[in-house]
Amino acid sequence: MAEWWKKPVRVIQFNIEDRYGRYVPFITGRELVDLAESLHANVLVIFARDPWGRTFYEGGKVGPRHPKMVDDLVREAVKEGKKRGIKVIVMVGHTANKYLYHKHSDWAQINKNGEIILLEHVPFHQEHYEPEWPQLCINSPFIEHVKKEIIEAHGLEVDGVFLDSFRYQPDVERACYCEWCRRRFREEHGYDMPKEPNWTDSRWRELWEWRYRVVVHRIKELYEVSKSINPKVLFMYNSHPGGWAGRTNRVVELARDYIDVVFAECSEIDHQPPGFIIEMTKLTKAMSGGKPVWSSRNYFHLYRTVMSSTPIAIKQGLREAVLGGGSPWILLFSISYIQDPTALDAVAEVYKELESIEEYLENTKPYTYAGIVVSNRTRDYYGREHPERYVDEIRGMYYALVHEHLPVEFIAERDASDPSILSKYKTIILANHVCMDSSIGDAIRKYVKEGGSILSTYLSSTRDEYCIRRYDYYYPEIIGARFIGVLRSPWSYIVLDLGKKHPLFKGIDKRMILWGDMSYEFIATRTTPNMGWHAMTDNVVGNILARIGIPSTNWGHEYTLGRSPPALGSLTSLAAIIENRYGEGRSIYFSGQLGRHYWRTGLPVYRSLIRNSIVYLAGKPDIMINAPETVHSSIFLQGERIIIHLLNHTYNQRIMAMGIGRIKQPLPPYSSTEAVHPAREVIPVGNIEIRIKKNIVESQIKAYSPLLNTDYECVENKNDLIIPIDKINEYEIVVIEPRK
Repeated sequence: MAEWWKKPVRVIQFNIEDRYGRYVPFITGRELVDLAESLHANVLVIFARDPWGRTFYEGGKVGPRHPKMVDDLVREAVKEGKKRGIKVIVMVGHTANKYLYHKHSDWAQINKNGEIILLEHVPFHQEHYEPEWPQLCINSPFIEHVKKEIIEAHGLEVDGVFLDSFRYQPDVERACYCEWCRRRFREEHGYDMPKEPNWTDSRWRELWEWRYRVVVHRIKELYEVSKSINPKVLFMYNSHPGGWAGRTNRVVELARDYIDVVFAECSEIDHQPPGFIIEMTKLTKAMSGGKPVWSSRNYFHLYRTVMSSTPIAIKQGLREAVLGGGSPWILLFSISYIQDPTALDAVAEVYKELESIEEYLENTKPYTYAGIVVSNRTRDYYGREHPERYVDEIRGMYYALVHEHLPVEFIAERDASDPSILSKYKTIILANHVCMDSSIGDAIRKYVKEGGSILSTYLSSTRDEYCIRRYDYYYPEIIGARFIGVLRSPWSYIVLDLGKKHPLFKGIDKRMILWGDMSYEFIATRTTPNMGWHAMTDNVVGNILARIGIPSTNWGHEYTLGRSPPALGSLTSLAAIIENRYGEGRSIYFSGQLGRHYWRTGLPVYRSLIRNSIVYLAGKPDIMINAPETVHSSIFLQGERIIIHLLNHTYNQRIMAMGIGRIKQPLPPYSSTEAVHPAREVIPVGNIEIRIKKNIVESQIKAYSPLLNTDYECVENKNDLIIPIDKINEYEIVVIEPRK
């Protein structure tokens, strides 16, 4: 099959990243294929060469053979894989290559201070440190070396090549100023690379964009080299969507035409919320334009590579990739394989399970309802050195809908200017989408005018794609008001007009809702920057549902002085929530950062405002899941089939105390603040209900579980078909299809 990678896969990545290769003599290509087969994996990912430049195959010219390799590891794995139907992919192009660095130190990435940029982390003031993984520059002759790596990999008859840790960053702390970069930039632009960020200077913005273009251009070059040799060999890129300040998401968005599969490395999973791998898979699929996404769960806990995580953490993490619409990938290191193989049975259990239901994973598409536009430009230009000031708003909106079982997907900025893509969604969320290109604004206007709806917040559309102020919304006629500035208050309130009995207030009995949060560093400022701020409006023609309240003082005087919020002082005439109609559609606008408040605090009132806004704008979904918020639900369509995945995140004893002790105190904290425990036990839950509107299905349907090999009852009322689920343990998949 020419494009085998478009089918669901089950991946094991086996890394040997030990400087001394302690366990290399005990690992062979045959053994790795045996391992993949025993785990029910059908794809094996291994190094062609490691970050020290040593190859794991014989006769290579791109680096020395690993001195402790017993046999030709890669060739043996490829040979055995072909016999057993297991695809073998090799990692190439790692920008860390210590062997090449010692031969060509001038190829290294150099920061603005003339220091070597390292991939590893080094404590401050460590003396006599020898760089372990110096990063090489893709503007240097190193790129020609990577092409040779790809050519040699094809000679090994592998099934795919994988650009792993192919790093070239735009951020000034990680940006390269080597002679190769400076020369190329000057030749192309006629001036030197700026060394200090100045976002109002077109030369700095051009340098920022240029670094993205360099990466995309190099990916395209390497893609073309690979495809010119054999187009049936997969070409993959490691995006690491939740790391590196999210910069690689833009690389994927720009380079999607030169990538067959995107690897979403989710190494942050252990200190992220349940559902993180689902989130990153959906985000990466949006950036890639729907390309296959393979998402990883580390075998080990946190970064303790020698120790496996708990079986339940591993199993649920692998299943999360499936709920996100991707394929699961277990990342295993040689040291944990040898010293702690205790959780490998958990991998085998999930992969065997997914192998048995593969029919229900192929050629599916997510059920679309709400779409969140993700603006990489807003993160880069508005977020700058603090991407969380934008990303938190996105993540809060996303998790609020997930917790309410309202279907949600991400939309890449590149696609948001296409009305045909927007029209797939009942409502579009513009979560502080500050830096908006006019083409996106025009598409939003058309979408709403023709019957769509939007939920927008704070400064959405008030700046152009380069973050230059417009001094108004791009589409004030949709918002129902004009933008006149920002109210900069460290704390504030929104005061709901509950007398209007609006559906937005369903289940909310608080009239005054706090806006703002304390600073957990509490060093330079008492509050988190911007969280209490609001966009100010006038000429309001829409329906004002809440107004902005001003606090009585700058900080509160109860509990710990200076950290707590102040009481409400007075109510202003400024709108905090505006409902408006435009053409056939409508909008709801929040003057502040609603999603960011839910992300940081998790308080139900913020989630209720998000849920009620979406349901009011879009109506209830045709397919609804009634379940505890600890159950993650994903809905897919496959022809006439509706396929629903239910993943139970109801965990016992998941402790997370990460970062609490950053608060400045006169005395040290009571205990360490880096306690992060994995899930150890799943608590079964029951009384789950699937409701499907009768107008979207055949009246005669059947519902069943291919995992449990059992049928579910379908109960019919006036408007809905109801499928009760008595209990789920860890994971369930429910298939609904016409009865033949």
